[in-house]
Amino acid sequence: MGVLMALPTVLLVASDGAAGEQLQAALEQAEIDATVQTTEPECVDTTLLRTATDCLVVPVTCGAMAGGHLAEAATGLYPDLPVIMYGTEADRGDHIRTVADDALGSPALAAAVGEALDSSETLAARPASRPETILATMFERYSEHLYVKDSDRHYLLLNDSSYAPPELLGRRDEDGLPAGATYLDAARGDDLQVINDGTDVLDIHEFSPSMGKHLRTSKVPWYDETGELAGLIGITQDITDQRERERLLRQQNERLRKVALLAAHELRNELQVSTGHLSQIDVDDEHIDAVEDSIDQLSGIVDKVVSLASSDSLEFELEQLWLSTVVWDVWSSLSLETASLEVTSERQLLADAESLRLFLEILLSNAVEHGGPDVAIRVGATSSGFFVADDGPGVDASPPDRVFEAGYASEKQNSGFGLYIANRIAKEHGWSLSVGESEDGGARFTVTDVEGPD
Repeated sequence: MGVLMALPTVLLVASDGAAGEQLQAALEQAEIDATVQTTEPECVDTTLLRTATDCLVVPVTCGAMAGGHLAEAATGLYPDLPVIMYGTEADRGDHIRTVADDALGSPALAAAVGEALDSSETLAARPASRPETILATMFERYSEHLYVKDSDRHYLLLNDSSYAPPELLGRRDEDGLPAGATYLDAARGDDLQVINDGTDVLDIHEFSPSMGKHLRTSKVPWYDETGELAGLIGITQDITDQRERERLLRQQNERLRKVALLAAHELRNELQVSTGHLSQIDVDDEHIDAVEDSIDQLSGIVDKVVSLASSDSLEFELEQLWLSTVVWDVWSSLSLETASLEVTSERQLLADAESLRLFLEILLSNAVEHGGPDVAIRVGATSSGFFVADDGPGVDASPPDRVFEAGYASEKQNSGFGLYIANRIAKEHGWSLSVGESEDGGARFTVTDVEGPD
């Protein structure tokens, strides 16, 4: 008894199940032995992982998705897969067959399918392997954003998430994500680092201003069956809730820090007054000596409080950070409705993440406190660091660097320790922090000697 050979499978991209019946009837009319299956446009990638496919048929337009992008994604996964795109505007080059007819029952489309089945053998036609079904399940069921990109940064595989819809299949991030330019610059830079250098990019914090989401991303190189670097594999997680908890804890610590510094500042003033009065007493008495010793001990305690309160963290770990990501992260936590922020240019830098967030929070808050609720703030990169500038009234201290002194405050309601702490953080990083006038007549804080990635 002979073994029955399975008919070749034609996978049709269509939202309407009846479309498959139309193509099936056209193939039977043309006496082409094949079985037609259909898949939704957003499921093309995982369907190809699960289904033995001899030929893929896509329309020029698939609702919100373009057939050309789907075809590119399919051939990125299976380079030898025959793809036919039909429609009056179909024109995708030699590697994708085109039929200039919009009808699924077109004899021309049926003939093109028949030619593809006769002349091509593809790895996509073999039964799905267990690893392929595992991969498909991950992309179908995981809530985290999983994706695979080719060497040109086109999505070949991705799951549906609120910040990367399936409409991006076959496209780049900048083709469809409604994010700010600097956010995309950072994401593009990380992609290129993985693809060009073959290095991992792990646990990178990103912030998308338009979506208001904090994200943590890891990307690793993808090597194909020949050992060649073919693109990247990535995972992006929404950590917005976690960042909010960290922000509240950071604010609480900052309040405690300022209370400690303010109390130490006032104690130091009173101790200086006491020391001055004692110096006027011309008496050689053991009780006077005891008071002087007590004052010295209290002064030492105050110095320790200042030292502990000025230290940003016990653990100081440098990591590669994108300037715009941290800036937008901090800005979103300040909940300002009328002030505006513009990040004019991007750069990577090596810094302790929590220290840098506190540093920028102090500078941005300072701009709002002195420039008013409608202040316009600009942040950008320089050749040796970055700057934070505003269009407020500027700095009225003489010399301007007085604003970095402990306890200096131009406003009665300020503690006078914010910029002092910012300067301490800069010094801990080996940076130089200076203040001057911005192009708009406001204040401009400039950070230099900033170390970037190797």
